[in-house]
Amino acid sequence: MLLAYLAVLAGATVQAAAGFGMALIAGPALVAVLAPVEAVTTMLVLATTTTLLLLLVRPGSRPAVRWADVRVVVPAAVPGVLAGVLVLAVVSKAALQLAVGVGVLVAVAIQVLRRPVPGRARPSRWATLGVGLLAGVLTTTTNTNGPPLVLWLERRRVPPAEMRDTLAAMFLALNLLGAAVLIASGRAAQALRPEVVLVLLAAAVVGHVAGRRLFHLLDVRRFRVAGLTLSALAGVSSIVAGLG
Repeated sequence: MLLAYLAVLAGATVQAAAGFGMALIAGPALVAVLAPVEAVTTMLVLATTTTLLLLLVRPGSRPAVRWADVRVVVPAAVPGVLAGVLVLAVVSKAALQLAVGVGVLVAVAIQVLRRPVPGRARPSRWATLGVGLLAGVLTTTTNTNGPPLVLWLERRRVPPAEMRDTLAAMFLALNLLGAAVLIASGRAAQALRPEVVLVLLAAAVVGHVAGRRLFHLLDVRRFRVAGLTLSALAGVSSIVAGLG
């Protein structure tokens, strides 16, 4: 559990600073020390808490959310969220870890190798629907739904503040959808252990406070480099855990 605590602390810090990272960093650690369903359910609780803190606790400012994007991605994710529950029931723990790691590394590689397209304000509708669907599947399987969303926004060169807050709004909606599906399936109540969740929530809150301070120290270039580097490291750790 010490591994899980430190991973949640680091993940919450990165989430508040870069807009994503909680599931990428804490997800593999939770899957390594908890049963798959318990890991996903616990991560949903932690991720929902950190996104609510980011969106609601904002002294003197309002969230810079791109609501037009949120309104397209979230409905597209609904069928993926439902499909993810079925995948979680039949896929082994090791396979999930490997899938998370490979998916993250592929997302990072594509982002690094592809050049941004200046002036592209709107992606194709099919690309947007695909991103939402994939994010939905990942929400209820591994809760690492960040990479497709980050890649989608990065490709459009969304400014850091808008990216962080838009990701938070999307994550909040996806987490609530995932929680609703797990509750309806009867898995959530069986998977949650209050003593584990409370300890990890404390780590998430402390990390969130630190991450808010760190956000103001990052310029645009550092913001993007930090996100891609941490994503790659999380992908590698997930693969190693799956192979072990």
